[in-house]
Order: sequence, then structure tokens, then C-alpha cells
Amino acid sequence: MMTLLNTVTDTVSSTVDKLFFVHHGCYDGLKNLQKKVENVRLVDRLGARKPSCGTIYLTNTHLVFADEEQKHESWILHMHISSMERLQLTTAGFPLYIQCKTFQCITVLIPREKDCQEVHAILEKYSRAMRLEDLYAFTYQPSCDAFYQVAGWALYDTQTEYLRMEFPEKHWCISLINKNYEICDTYPKCVAVPRSATTPLLVGSSKFRSHGRLPVLCYYYKHNQATIMRCSQPLSGFSAHCLEDEQLLHCIRKTNPTHSSAPLCIVDTRPAVNSAVCRVTVTGSENANIYSDFKFVFLSIENIHVMRDSLHKLVEGMKYIAQ
Repeated sequence: MMTLLNTVTDTVSSTVDKLFFVHHGCYDGLKNLQKKVENVRLVDRLGARKPSCGTIYLTNTHLVFADEEQKHESWILHMHISSMERLQLTTAGFPLYIQCKTFQCITVLIPREKDCQEVHAILEKYSRAMRLEDLYAFTYQPSCDAFYQVAGWALYDTQTEYLRMEFPEKHWCISLINKNYEICDTYPKCVAVPRSATTPLLVGSSKFRSHGRLPVLCYYYKHNQATIMRCSQPLSGFSAHCLEDEQLLHCIRKTNPTHSSAPLCIVDTRPAVNSAVCRVTVTGSENANIYSDFKFVFLSIENIHVMRDSLHKLVEGMKYIAQ
């Protein structure tokens, strides 16, 4: 029997799934327990705690470490595990180094090699699902209590969020053009667009944008009617252009009557060089000659591969921070 007391910590040295609770008996009653290993030493390089000895419990969703005095638990969600490495044998046991996507890096010293191999295999299985159907969401059996079956589904409602912005209905409207996710499978069912934009205009723009991500409203500032729209890169290549997309951007500019004559600022997060290179693959950026009355700004953020390598170096450096 376990009683949930509190959910804690936003610090780098812990995961968002770390829970503290008072329990009666032992952890063997954890749901979907896959394996239990005793006399394990935990070294958390990012934490202030000294290495502690305890027991590892592996479920199909979490790795749980509980110290011997049962005063502290460390919970790591399997899907937060980025990489694992079995290190060389030490006098304290067989080390398994675990690096998480949340910047947490821990090393568990397991007494027996067989247990270390099995723990590694279980974590590999659940942290890197080979099929979508292998994810826990497809095997989870909710409580028969009606409350738990619907809890969480109404925490966020796109239409309610749009209404909370208090944008003027004279210039903006909520469109259900994507209600079946046919326009864009990564956009919500309803999107906020200029009221003057017709359905053919929206559809035409979506076909000109990568993955159908046409410009839609993300933020509205009611005091000066400024807006932030989001969209993907255009499929412009070297010379292609889309009349519907151009007209939609003009509709967006006209939604702010007080600044309708000011140039619309198009912000591209990539370096200008990367944007130019992408033209070879039929993508790229808006053609400045066609979008002549728009202002272009490049933020010079490198591509995902460079950013991932930078993050990897940051995490590697943090491994050697002193306790």
C-alpha cells in the first residue's frame, strides 16, 4: 500500500517523474514489476547526495531506486533515458551508466553481472520501443472508476485558449478546416486565422508549406493587436511561389488596422546560408522579390544535428561537475 504525498523538483539533478511517498511494507507491490535487484549503489553525478546503497525496482514504465533506509526514492521514466553504457568492472560491482534526456546522469553499481545484463536488457526494451504499439499507452489499463478514465483529457482545450486571448472577432476567427487532421497532422483540430482568409486560400497556403503547416495564430496581444503566427518553411525552391500564400500573409497584416501599413516581419530561425542551401531540396524561404513588402530576419540557429551535438557536449561536461 503506497500513499502519494507530494510531487517535487524542477531542478536539473532530478527527473520530472521523481516522486516521494511513504510506503508500508515493500516495493514488491509496484504495478507491473519486472525485476528487483538488491545491494545496488547509486552515484548521481548531478546531485548533492553521496553515493547510496539500496534496491532497484524495474517496472514497465520506470526505474525506481530506493535507499536502504527507505527515506529517498529516485524515479526515472524509461522514455527519458537517452543512452546507456556498461562500464568496466570495479571492486564495487558492475557499473551501468545511464544518461537521461532531462540532463540527469547516474551510475548504478550492480553486484552480479547477470543482474546487470538483465537490467540493461529491460531498460533497452522499454526505453526504445521498436513499434508504436509497444508503448505503454497502448497496454495501460485504466481504473474502472469513470473519473480516472477521463482525467487529464480536458486539461488543455485549443478553442478555449484562443478565446482567452480575446482577439477581435471582426479580424480573426476559429477555423475547423483541420478538424480531421487532413490539412496538417501536427496542428490541432481548430486553428485561428484571419477572418478575411477563405477556405481555398488556407488550403492553397498549406500545400505550399512543408508538412501543411500554414501560418496560424499562436499569440495575440490585445493592447496593440500585435500577433505571433507560426508556420513551416515554404516549398519555394529556386523560383516557385504561391499566390494563396502571399494573399494569406497580406490578410494577416491587415488584421492589425493600426499598423496595416507597416511591413510584416518574417522570422526564420535558421542561418541565412542554411535557408539558401535548402532551396536545392525544393524548400528554402520566402522569396524577397515576391514578398517585397515584408521584412526578413534570420536568427542563425543551427540545424538539429549541430544543436544535438552541442547538447551532447554540454551533458558530457556536466558529468564531471564535482559533488
